[in-house]
Amino acid sequence: MISLVDDAALLSPKEMAERLASLTSDGKTVSDYYGNGGAVEAFEARIAAHLGKERAVVFPTGTLANLCAMRLLAGTDNARILVHRDGHFFNDAGDNLAALGRFTMVPLAGEGAGFEAADVEHEIARAASARVAARIGCIAIESPSRRIDGRRFGSGRIAAIAEVAREHGVPMFLDGARMLIECAVTGQSPADMAAPFDLVYLSLYKYLDAPFGCVLAGEAALLDDVYHQRRAYGGGLWQMWPAAVMAQDKLSRFDALWAEVVRHVEAVFAAMEGGPVAVERFADGTNAVRLILPRAPGDPAAFAARAQRLGLKLPPLAGDRMTVKFNESWLAAEPAALARKLRELAE
Repeated sequence: MISLVDDAALLSPKEMAERLASLTSDGKTVSDYYGNGGAVEAFEARIAAHLGKERAVVFPTGTLANLCAMRLLAGTDNARILVHRDGHFFNDAGDNLAALGRFTMVPLAGEGAGFEAADVEHEIARAASARVAARIGCIAIESPSRRIDGRRFGSGRIAAIAEVAREHGVPMFLDGARMLIECAVTGQSPADMAAPFDLVYLSLYKYLDAPFGCVLAGEAALLDDVYHQRRAYGGGLWQMWPAAVMAQDKLSRFDALWAEVVRHVEAVFAAMEGGPVAVERFADGTNAVRLILPRAPGDPAAFAARAQRLGLKLPPLAGDRMTVKFNESWLAAEPAALARKLRELAE
């Protein structure tokens, strides 16, 4: 099945078990102890270097990692966190920063997936003018943004906001769950993307083949003792080495794999030119594009059945269009063959 929905060719339980068995068949993999030591420690060192940071720590879930990140950066005294109105923090974590961290999220809106340095300056001034003492504890930036078609926040905006943050002593956090995909598409190195931020979050399961998990990366002084918080908040899994082993393997192949994916996708889109299905790209996009059909399907059930016969996993339609993602599953068909399948959706 070629997925137009996911960020990777997701592994079945059988495929994941076979991959993990193969990766550990030499008997050299060392287990961790509640997330410390062994294969987890080795992976943490590898991913920290990849992101240009001193230290990285594996967490079982992103929700837990983000909460701990805010506690590390913003403290525990009810600080305000600047977030994007349509981003992950404000919409997809059950307001856990407020419920568990006593933080107040301040949602900002801007063009596309970003907001502006002027918005940040405005909120810093607003907090300073409050009759009851208030402060901005952290600026949280998500890039790319899942809810906004995988679009990027923008390096220019980030640089301008970082300058304001430095001036006012406000730490910055990158929700970079899919940042390696952004880097693969733009050519920016992960270390350069991560550089302006005090802490960086990266998912391990969305496209690095791990069964669960994520990492926080930043200065060692921030992260060396964070495992206490990880365990206090219920994240002290007995062993996390399967996630580390799987992610380490995918990371070692990721750059070459995604260079091939990007070349392949360009050939697919070139083969679709002039056909009945139009491709609309986002100027600030990553691995998501919009496909536009000649007309909205009259029979959605028949359309879904046609996609199934063609071996395509599709996202929901919005009238005559749908936002799709490309990933390594697209490599399963030659560009001309995949372009033909996508054209057949319009029949």
